[in-house]
Amino acid sequence: MILQRYMDLPKFVSLLQTKSIYLAKMAAFDDALEGGLTVSDFFKVSNAPKTFDFAFNLAWPSYNESQDEREERSTAAHKAQNELRERKFETLFGVYQCDEAEQLFPICKQWLYVSCWHQSPHECSAMWKIYGSDKNSVCIFTTVEKLKASIATSNLFKNIDFREVNYISHIDHEFSIDPISPFIAKSKPYTFENEFRVVAWNENIDLTMSSVNSEVGALLGVKLETLIDKIVVSPYSDPWFKNSVKQLCNELGVSVDVIDSEIRMEPIKGFYDALSHLDKLV
Repeated sequence: MILQRYMDLPKFVSLLQTKSIYLAKMAAFDDALEGGLTVSDFFKVSNAPKTFDFAFNLAWPSYNESQDEREERSTAAHKAQNELRERKFETLFGVYQCDEAEQLFPICKQWLYVSCWHQSPHECSAMWKIYGSDKNSVCIFTTVEKLKASIATSNLFKNIDFREVNYISHIDHEFSIDPISPFIAKSKPYTFENEFRVVAWNENIDLTMSSVNSEVGALLGVKLETLIDKIVVSPYSDPWFKNSVKQLCNELGVSVDVIDSEIRMEPIKGFYDALSHLDKLV
């Protein structure tokens, strides 16, 4: 599977100089729904709906309740309370009481770090405009296999996973039992991104003790010669930019093809125009 990462010049320079990809803290993402529970999963995970049901059906006596009915209701209420207290939900950071779900689940995003990639064998005009908005930008091409192979041993993260993003409705979708599922899902309006993610975290974080993470992101070391297949320069870049990218790569010891964007191709207006592209026909 071919992956792409669009970036401006400062981010590209950082990639080459640090030999690291940047992973943003998920809590900083703009999409408020991302990493959140769906309506269906809220009703499964949170104790609030069951507490509401308990209050209306077991906590209060019914009209003309008999002694036997009161004792039966009291027994059922005690059992229901115990079941509520014992309910737990699983996260990437361990198992917690469902009573704490509404407070603790959003904290997961404070401790998850993500690098986002676009899945496609071809450039995407929309991605250039959104993520390569500076005219002097580049797109890194790689594959899932090479991305995985390029990741160096990390002292920062105990857990690193590679996943395709699922595009869902946050109303009726139900996540799988895999605790990473909410964090590799986005709402359907973002389908055009066709996203693949590197997700990193440390499973030993105690969410009850660590509600805020002051870090905004982290660097994950990579082997550049393994990671990068080719570099495509923005179709909107200045004429000098391509050669500058080549020179930068050479100076930093990165041997890779640097090519023009397909979007920059001129229309075929005659025989010699067509002939100039003959070697690209397969």
